[in-house]
Amino acid sequence: MENNNKKGISKRTLRTKIILLVILAVIMVPLIILYKSVGDTTPKIKLYDRNQTENSSENQEAQTTEPQTEPVSEEPQAVPETKTAEKEPAAIIPITDAEKWNLAIINTKYPLPDSYAPTLSNVISGSNIQLDSRVSERYAEMYAAAKLSGCVLTPYSGYHSYALQETNYNRKVNFYVNQGISAEESNQKASAQVLPAGCSEHNAGLAMDIVSASSDFINTKEYKWLCENAYNYGFILRYPEDKTAITGMNFEPWHWRYVGTQAAKEMKEKNQCLEEYLGLA
Repeated sequence: MENNNKKGISKRTLRTKIILLVILAVIMVPLIILYKSVGDTTPKIKLYDRNQTENSSENQEAQTTEPQTEPVSEEPQAVPETKTAEKEPAAIIPITDAEKWNLAIINTKYPLPDSYAPTLSNVISGSNIQLDSRVSERYAEMYAAAKLSGCVLTPYSGYHSYALQETNYNRKVNFYVNQGISAEESNQKASAQVLPAGCSEHNAGLAMDIVSASSDFINTKEYKWLCENAYNYGFILRYPEDKTAITGMNFEPWHWRYVGTQAAKEMKEKNQCLEEYLGLA
């Protein structure tokens, strides 16, 4: 009988424990799930690292002291326009200048005044060829010096009146027109050889066309002598072969212009034509 009572008590005790375990499980399972979903909220303690700390301090200092730069834009930046200093135009010396008349530029762009008339004189004895009287004496000196060297600088064409210049120019224009060339082109071709009236140095009496016994003047001893010595008397080869693009004239080995001794010497030393010397080129 007692054994039966003990067995009954043991069964009830076991049942009670099972019920308590079930209740405990029911309570704990939700708590475990909640804990995992929320995660560990305990702050993590970072261990001290000397190297990392020093590097961090340097980086922070660099970021503090380094100046901020503007963000780079991918759009092309406008390049500021650089203005080059414009060359001042050279002062044009008029033929009427009392001191620098010898440097007057005379061409289609800078013609002579309509009323200009130089004072003339014959260049050498026995010749009716004339130049500006201020130039004739210098030509005579050059002529005499060349003669001592066995060269004869025969004056062929000096001063031209406006009427004579116009006749020469129109004759050259008609020459091209008669070949079937248009009037405009004929004028252009003519102007490279014979300038219109008032646009020629011959009209000012400052230039001389020089010839010799040979028709091929460029291969004569006279031409060679002039190239070597004319500057000593103030004359220059006015239309050189290598300056045609600047002068606008064909090469004329016979055409010698008076510019004065100093200017002629400087032009020869620098290999300049008159336009370059005056700053017009």
